[in-house]
Amino acid sequence: AVICYLATFRLKELGLKDFTKFINSQDLNKMHKFLKFFFDAGNLSTWIKDEWCKLYDVAYVTEKLIDPLLSWQPDIKDIIEHLANTLANKVVHKKESQPVTVPNEFNITKPKPRSIPMPEEIPQLKAQRKIPGSTYNPPKEKEMLEEIKQKNHLLAEEHLLEANTNQFRCAIPVESTDKQRIISEILKEKEAKMRRTPSKARQVPQQMAEHIPIKLNTATILRENAIYQQKLKEELERIDLILEGGHDPVMFEESQRKKDEELKQHKLADVERRRLEGKIYFEQSILAREARFDEKRRTAAQQKEQAAELLQKYNEIRLREKKQMKAQVEQVLQGHKDTKEQRRKIQEYKQKKAKEMNTEMEEILHQVIEKNNAENRKKTQLIREIRAKLTAPSIKQNFLDLSKPAGYNLLDEMSLMELRERLGLMKEERIKEEEDRRDRILHEKQTRERVLLDKLEQISLHREAMSKKAILKRREKELKKRKLSKFLTNNQQLTELKAKLEEKKKENDKLLKMQKKITQENLQRAEASRTAERKANEERWWRHMEASREYRSQQVKVRTRTS
Repeated sequence: AVICYLATFRLKELGLKDFTKFINSQDLNKMHKFLKFFFDAGNLSTWIKDEWCKLYDVAYVTEKLIDPLLSWQPDIKDIIEHLANTLANKVVHKKESQPVTVPNEFNITKPKPRSIPMPEEIPQLKAQRKIPGSTYNPPKEKEMLEEIKQKNHLLAEEHLLEANTNQFRCAIPVESTDKQRIISEILKEKEAKMRRTPSKARQVPQQMAEHIPIKLNTATILRENAIYQQKLKEELERIDLILEGGHDPVMFEESQRKKDEELKQHKLADVERRRLEGKIYFEQSILAREARFDEKRRTAAQQKEQAAELLQKYNEIRLREKKQMKAQVEQVLQGHKDTKEQRRKIQEYKQKKAKEMNTEMEEILHQVIEKNNAENRKKTQLIREIRAKLTAPSIKQNFLDLSKPAGYNLLDEMSLMELRERLGLMKEERIKEEEDRRDRILHEKQTRERVLLDKLEQISLHREAMSKKAILKRREKELKKRKLSKFLTNNQQLTELKAKLEEKKKENDKLLKMQKKITQENLQRAEASRTAERKANEERWWRHMEASREYRSQQVKVRTRTS
């Protein structure tokens, strides 16, 4: 398995020397058999390829596996021969290497030197601009903007802390009409979700027309005719059995139907009982859910009180942290000033390196342009020689005789005129065959249509009989439904469950009314508290305004006295 893997995938990496060493280290008889079998072209192209194609794609097998093995085949033949000779104990004499023949030059007259063409003008490079200093030195404006950003950031954090700790003085929070409307809509939606939504029954669909024209296919006509014929055979066989004295299965079927009807009645009663019990459980779950909501409201109120205490502690800790952060920022700014000098030195070193690279690039470009110009000159000379050969005139004369054969000495050789006549005769024969075929197809089509019309008449008669049977079955089903409804109304368990369900519904209605009253009272209390807060805020604001005016008037008086 290891040698097979090396031969298929790793032979190129190993090389022939290492591969031969690896083979010589193993059993020579086994290696000889394996290499003779595996590198055979017939085995590779037939069943080995088929087995590999089951695991890999065909393109991968041909390109990556079989083609490389076939390319290594002549080299591995030598290894196989060497192994065969060693197994047979044969001594192979190496051929002595003959001396290499050294060719001598011919004594040919030297051609005259060609005229040297005028050299083309070499395009000179444009003088490159020097790299400006602004590319490596950052602008001063950027540093100024960063300092301003840091100052503004610190001021914004201080204002935010003041706003969180102190209350609003200028603006009085007043709820708008839109906000009140949205809150009332949300409360209504919650109340609607708590209500029990009765399930609406779907309307009965309108009955379809009795006689709808349907275009039948030939296959459907034949299939339906075969079904009706099979039913006729079964009915005739049943009548023959009864005449011979056999047992009529109709009585047995009627007894079975009665038993099935009784089972259906009991099953429907069980289903109705389960439905009513499910509704009762649903009503009970609503009551339990409301009790759970009350417990959650109490816990939420306790958690809010705890959260308010934690917020006060958090604000105090945040103020301490801000003071510590300011001290750290001042230390970091001093460290930045030292790093600026190091950056300036690094930029100067990079500028020197860039200048050296530019000089080297200019020299390389000059060399490349000179090489390209020499190649272009050689190409233009070759193009001129090729165009001169192509423009040389060439005389061609072709004479064609349609009545004579070409003269290639083939078996059924003929001229073009004879070929055209034979093709015309063949076309006429083909047209006659097509006309005969069309007449035959028309005759078969007409006979088939007659047979289908006869079968359609039989199908229409059978359908009428089946429709009458369906009407009778429908009437029987209606009678059964009436009987089932009477049975369900007379059942005592169902009446008791219905009474229990009505009691649970009344309890739920009472709870809903109580919840509405509680919500209205809460809203009235909230509005009263809001109005009281507004009045208190307005009084504070007016007091603050009066105090500020008195302070200003006192300052004006002091200034007038001093002046």
